[in-house]
Amino acid sequence: MMEKIREVVGKEYANTLGIIAYKNGEKVIEEYFKGAHENESVHTFSIVKSVVAILVGIAIDKGYLEGVHQKVIDFFPEYKLKRNQEQLKEVTIENFLTMTVPYKFKSEPWTKVCTSEDWGGKVLEQVGGKEQIGENFHYSTLGIQVLSNVLAKATNMSLKEFATKNLFEPLGILDVPNANVYDRASQEAFYKARDNRGWVKDPSGYYTTGWGFSLTTDDFAKIGVLVLNNGLYNGKRILSEQYIREMLTEREESYGYLWWIYKKNSTIKIIRKEYSTGKYDSYCMNGVGGSLVTVIPEIDTVICMTCSLVYNPKPRMELINNYLIPYIEKL
Repeated sequence: MMEKIREVVGKEYANTLGIIAYKNGEKVIEEYFKGAHENESVHTFSIVKSVVAILVGIAIDKGYLEGVHQKVIDFFPEYKLKRNQEQLKEVTIENFLTMTVPYKFKSEPWTKVCTSEDWGGKVLEQVGGKEQIGENFHYSTLGIQVLSNVLAKATNMSLKEFATKNLFEPLGILDVPNANVYDRASQEAFYKARDNRGWVKDPSGYYTTGWGFSLTTDDFAKIGVLVLNNGLYNGKRILSEQYIREMLTEREESYGYLWWIYKKNSTIKIIRKEYSTGKYDSYCMNGVGGSLVTVIPEIDTVICMTCSLVYNPKPRMELINNYLIPYIEKL
């Protein structure tokens, strides 16, 4: 059946670079395509959002943050509210985790934010407008950049330093260098490059939280295994089970804390697209191009797929439900 999976991937999911699956703690699938290899890192865009949710939980567990209901403005004591920003006084960390922050913009202000010195600080200026907190679900890649500032201020470490000490090293994830992104051209090059291990940061040293993060397929899979095991990895507690339960609880439009919640035998809508979920409940870290990490507790399985940049790809859940899960179930 594995040969059939390789054939289907080549024909229908041609931008796939790597597939890794763990079942019962053992790696049961490891396949690479398009000349990719086990040491090749892939920029998976929004998957880093879900990693940031984990880092928020670790910061809470360790006492750096009071909890998800802490007011974000507390971390910016020097900030002066601008016009139509009264809501900002009440916006919490949880609002950013659940994408329920109201913004002044209708479309993401990439140029305005990414030509500034402090991307999170510039995003903070965009919070507000006519809506109230929680009135609507606003999926914003730039919006959660504020969490990079929050975590750095709370821990007195950069996001990468905090992640390296408390997540990467315990999982055996090797050094993540700084990515060479400094303008629009280098940003676009980073999007399209192969084997571009690294993490993007703004001119003020705040690392990205919505894009700009590149690891190997197995690195991402390990993070999924940590969540599958309720915060344990190789017997060591990295994240509390209580926080994982909160993180994976559906709140807004199939969304938890920067994780997508796939309830079994249903159809969910993700950014204007509908997907069939399959016969098991699962929890997903999703990225542009089809990259994903899906955690399926009922069969003790994590499946990770990394993909090169293609917009509007064929949904990977079809491949997972029709081929990968049937293969894994027989092992």
